Amino acid sequence: MTGGREVGFPPGGEVRDGQVYISALTHDTAEEAAALYTRVFLNDEPMTCRHGIDPARFLPFAREYLHFCAEQGLSIVAADRGTDEVVGFALCSDLATDWNAVSPGISTLLSLFGESMEILGEVESRCPDLLNPEPGTVLHLFQLGVREAERGRGIAICLVSSILSLALHLGYSRVIADCTGPGSRYICERCGFSGAAYVAYDDFVVNGQAFFAGISGGITLMIRDL
Repeated sequence: MTGGREVGFPPGGEVRDGQVYISALTHDTAEEAAALYTRVFLNDEPMTCRHGIDPARFLPFAREYLHFCAEQGLSIVAADRGTDEVVGFALCSDLATDWNAVSPGISTLLSLFGESMEILGEVESRCPDLLNPEPGTVLHLFQLGVREAERGRGIAICLVSSILSLALHLGYSRVIADCTGPGSRYICERCGFSGAAYVAYDDFVVNGQAFFAGISGGITLMIRDL
């Protein structure tokens, strides 16, 4: 991997052992980050797991998505200081983004996760002030992940804290995150987010089907005003 550029703003947190740095997601790091994103989400994220997508099918769309995120300049990665390997990521977008207008590939990616997009829409609809936001006002922390071997080192909290610093630097007034499990919710709470809406997986029905039934817990919309 080509070494990333360390972010040009004060990161909001530090990894305890000092062996990880935060950098902007770039086209140079997008391919490696896409591979990590594919592994983490297809194996560990509860809603994504329920869809049962073949990694070989998912990865090309993930690559296109990560390159789009790199172009937007709103996402970051954590990398090992010794090897420059990507060990974590925080993928963000402006909440005003019209995803269906971005590219055919990303539209196809979203179509693979129709039920997940529906439950995300449901939880966000419970906060009317998030509807039709002005561009540049609300940053959406969409995906957060850390390589399995690196978990427990404080990397995820460092990523979220750094996203808050980046959002403030860019003039955003609010950051939101859809937390799909207790781990991500805990991380956001540690970073000052508050729960604003919640949908239990067992209670959510789309097209007459309880697609997420049997998954413990639910999805929580977390908000942090800046």
